[in-house]
Amino acid sequence: MFGYLFYYDLVADDAERQHVCRHVLKIIDYIIEGGYVLKDIDGTHTKWGVWAPEKLNYDPDWTPERGVNSVEILSFLKLAYHMSGDQRYQYQYLNLLYKHDYAANVRRAKTYNPTWRTHIDDELLALAYPCLMMHEKDPKLQRLYRESLYHWYAAVKADCSPFFDFIYGACVGQASQLEISVASLRDASLDLVRWMIDNSRREDIQIVRTPELEQLQTNRLLPPSERGVIRWDDNPWKAVQGDGGNSESDGVWWLLPYWIGRYYGYIQPPQ
Repeated sequence: MFGYLFYYDLVADDAERQHVCRHVLKIIDYIIEGGYVLKDIDGTHTKWGVWAPEKLNYDPDWTPERGVNSVEILSFLKLAYHMSGDQRYQYQYLNLLYKHDYAANVRRAKTYNPTWRTHIDDELLALAYPCLMMHEKDPKLQRLYRESLYHWYAAVKADCSPFFDFIYGACVGQASQLEISVASLRDASLDLVRWMIDNSRREDIQIVRTPELEQLQTNRLLPPSERGVIRWDDNPWKAVQGDGGNSESDGVWWLLPYWIGRYYGYIQPPQ
């Protein structure tokens, strides 16, 4: 949906817009008709494709996903309404916000609980916020989403991710730590093979269990050139990264923030 949003807004001509719109509406209609889950061919929901109120609000197994998945489905519905102008999607959107109290779920969508926190959720929120921040016109809801965005960014800022930083900048109008983001892009390895990088035995760092409880992490964030090749849904603080050179990155983790930075003017074209 992140890709469809920016392709529709920035790239597509009229014919392509109609095609993208039809495609997105088919997906959203299928989710709504399925009871706000994404049903697989066996008739049950996929592992994470759950946005239903009875699951997010009342099933304790879905408590860790309550905030993230609420932001996701609201973003999807806002995109469908933005593309089509069909009030059906706006009705479903407001129904989730107020009847099912997704507004409360959204306010603190980012969890600070170390037993629940994952960088996967951090990235999912980064992908979902732009549509809400850019296309919601109600001042009350604008304030709600801005509060949620601030709460998320307060936790991910220390990751020094140019992707998170530039998404935040795109939503609020100003990049927070531009020099750090640019330095991270410059310092990134040109070798995209996921070699095993083990920093657990270094004497200049300590091993800790934060920000995620289950992983061994370094007590300070090492520069990209001293870490393994990761994606932004991975934990940059992990002491051991990579898979022994058995795979190679496609480079999107670098190219996406770079071109976001170029589009919004945070990074200037080469002279």
